Amino acid sequence: MIFTKEEKAILENFVTSVEDNVYAIKKDVPPEVFGAFGSYFSRNPKDFREHLLDAIKGNIEEEQTNVSYKDLEWLIKGDFNDPTSAISKGIAKSQDFFRKWYGKYSHKSIANTVWIPIVATNVSQLFARELAYEQLAFFIEQSTRYVKWSLDKIFQDSDLIKDNKKVYLNSLETSVNAYDRLTEIGIEFYKKRNPFNEWLEKQPDNIKNNPENLKKSSYDRQIRGAALDVARFLLPQACLTNIAWICDARSTEFDIASWKGHPLLEIKNIANLIEKHAGQIAPSLLKYTEKNPYYEDKLNNYENIFKSIYPINIFRKSVDIISYDKDALDKTIAHLMKRYNFGGTFRDRYYEVKLMNFERKIDLLRRITEKRGSYDEWIETDEDFDLTKIVFEIRTDIGAIRDWRRHQKWDRGESLYSLDNGYHKPFMIEEMGKEVENLFDKVMETSYEAEQTIKKNFPYQAQYVLPMATMHSITMSGGLDNLQYMLWTRTTPQGNFSYREDAFKIAEEVVKIHPWLLGYEIYPDKDFMEIYLEAPLKNLLRLQTGETDLHV
Repeated sequence: MIFTKEEKAILENFVTSVEDNVYAIKKDVPPEVFGAFGSYFSRNPKDFREHLLDAIKGNIEEEQTNVSYKDLEWLIKGDFNDPTSAISKGIAKSQDFFRKWYGKYSHKSIANTVWIPIVATNVSQLFARELAYEQLAFFIEQSTRYVKWSLDKIFQDSDLIKDNKKVYLNSLETSVNAYDRLTEIGIEFYKKRNPFNEWLEKQPDNIKNNPENLKKSSYDRQIRGAALDVARFLLPQACLTNIAWICDARSTEFDIASWKGHPLLEIKNIANLIEKHAGQIAPSLLKYTEKNPYYEDKLNNYENIFKSIYPINIFRKSVDIISYDKDALDKTIAHLMKRYNFGGTFRDRYYEVKLMNFERKIDLLRRITEKRGSYDEWIETDEDFDLTKIVFEIRTDIGAIRDWRRHQKWDRGESLYSLDNGYHKPFMIEEMGKEVENLFDKVMETSYEAEQTIKKNFPYQAQYVLPMATMHSITMSGGLDNLQYMLWTRTTPQGNFSYREDAFKIAEEVVKIHPWLLGYEIYPDKDFMEIYLEAPLKNLLRLQTGETDLHV
């Protein structure tokens, strides 16, 4: 397409290029306009920039509004405060388009093109969990390592305040006060274990060469982070956090309708607020947001028809493989061969792979990974590895599950939280001394008693009092590519020691059923770490084996 000089001047306010065939949309383009014009692509050959000019000129859907050159002169010259006003007619027409195609005909794919950024402050960990279920929500949340919580940052559920106020608040106060004390003790503990001079010797040159005050601040920050890593086990689910996320309009609409029927009043209220404010970003999109009885029934356990008659068992930290593809190696290589050959079927390539010996198969895997650097992501071969699935269950503390849940590409399933499953007491608790042990045990005892009292009438609300040490299970399903990414991320020495321990357990259980991931035909009868370090195939399943500085 060819634009006039004046048209180029107008478009430059909204797009990064008026000439290239690939370009970005600037923030001054309202999301509904982008969504509407993007959806036109399925039935109109025009470029987005051409649609944008039509909107500015008032020519949308063959409805012409005469706009003179003089009307556009201010935009061409850049003499404006808000260029969005120039496409106000386009916004209106875009909304009409949405109402027609999205509302009348339920053409929901249109809403997939509009993404809405949202921020939530002072929301509980239970809302953070609910948000994480939405796999299309990409979010960032307040860290438990760098931010210290306090008693004034606690969610007070109105139902519990009314009927169980004393039990509820006493449990939360016990948890947070113990958290405060454990943090103080933890800081002194790690300072004694890692004196400044000894710590400095282990640091890279960029820290060693810093001025003294920066060295000290870096040291203090790491010491405090190590203490908070342990103290977080005592934080209740009622502790407040801040979250920012972005999600497509279609999923946002579903979340609103679903959360309006949630058993927690907090999440119902958040749903209404999201509807109110996201509706200002894309008002014509959020149409089906009324409370849905089908979604509500699910969130409320279908009137308890799935309630188990069997007692809940105490968990220990562990990983179980539930199901996997026993022929994963051959299928993976067959998919790779299909990708890099002209024509042919998977069946053809699969039979070809069956004729190869094991050494040949491993050599092929070695070849595609040998140039992979420490921080290189999988390239296009990842799709082929993700065609072989694995399902496993992690039993660990809520704090660790909080991090496992962040891996959005994995399908996940879990239950409500309960201390009936027991709790995880990390080894540092005992190492820090009797006072810390007593504090920890007191929190678990108080939290358990509060949960048992509250859940008689408020089973969902009872979760607010549970500390992050509470044991929980999560079932995860995904492909081998996502597995290796997840293990690389969660074995970093800088990560929390609890989920790092889980990651190594996952890796061990996976290579027992798939020893070929390390280049072995049969799983060797050795210690797992010895097996991994000696593995013939190094860059397929990557783990970070460096020691954690402060928690050893």
